[in-house]
Amino acid sequence: MISVAIVEFLAILPVLLLLAAVYGYKWWADRQPRRDPLTTDLRRLPADSLMSRLDLMRDKGLDLILTATMVGGMSVVLIVLRRLPADIDWRLIDTLVLLGSLAVSGVLGQRLVRLLPELARMRAGIRAEQAVAQELAEMLAGRNRIIHDVQAKQFNIDHVVITPGGIFAVETKSRLKPATGQGSESVKVLYDGKGLKFPGWMETEPVEQARRQADWLARHLQAATGERLPVVAVLALPGWYVENTARITNDMVRVINPKNASWLFVKRPPVLDDAALQRAIHAVEKLAAVPAKD
Repeated sequence: MISVAIVEFLAILPVLLLLAAVYGYKWWADRQPRRDPLTTDLRRLPADSLMSRLDLMRDKGLDLILTATMVGGMSVVLIVLRRLPADIDWRLIDTLVLLGSLAVSGVLGQRLVRLLPELARMRAGIRAEQAVAQELAEMLAGRNRIIHDVQAKQFNIDHVVITPGGIFAVETKSRLKPATGQGSESVKVLYDGKGLKFPGWMETEPVEQARRQADWLARHLQAATGERLPVVAVLALPGWYVENTARITNDMVRVINPKNASWLFVKRPPVLDDAALQRAIHAVEKLAAVPAKD
């Protein structure tokens, strides 16, 4: 007959395997050669300290829930086993407990390992958006306005910049750089007007996404203001050196490093008067408004 110690071990086996999956992924991720592209020293956002404390409290609450769940599960297993008839086939019980534990830990481990890269991408995306917002805000002044996280029906636009020179729908993408020591070509992106050629791979979807979002914003502004306002599609790649290899046209998506983008946002000839600026700002701010909470 199986001992109580082995039963307790089988009860916590799923948790142990989940911990192994988490630390195994972290070990693998820490040894990847790619690196963070950002060179901007990010500053704190409004209520950043409170948000950090809130996240800490949520993590502590989650730890308590997990601990209580594990202890409760072990207690239930032990109580049930102690009340089973003496003539029960313990070999069958042992097998079922072991197979059940392995099945649960396998499913949960798979889900957790699939979740971890997504969390890493979300953290990188947040840092990239913060870097773009910070760098753009430093170059904008006067009648210029930058509005963040503009909401459409099924997507959001990371930043909308409104200046006398036009309206810019900015999509941000974070891409890791190769390991250091590979020369200037390893941090360069070639843009031919249609796709992005990174060191070792190519992408076209970010360019198309930026174009779709700018087209949507142009249609929305026309419906909201009654006039056709110029909207330029922009794709921001913080930390990368962008080299344009195609002749720039009016309908072309602009790909930029936001740290070196004054040529696009603040050095264009005016095309919007004060009235048009205010109408555009009002319409976009409504899309970015946060609903009041009760």
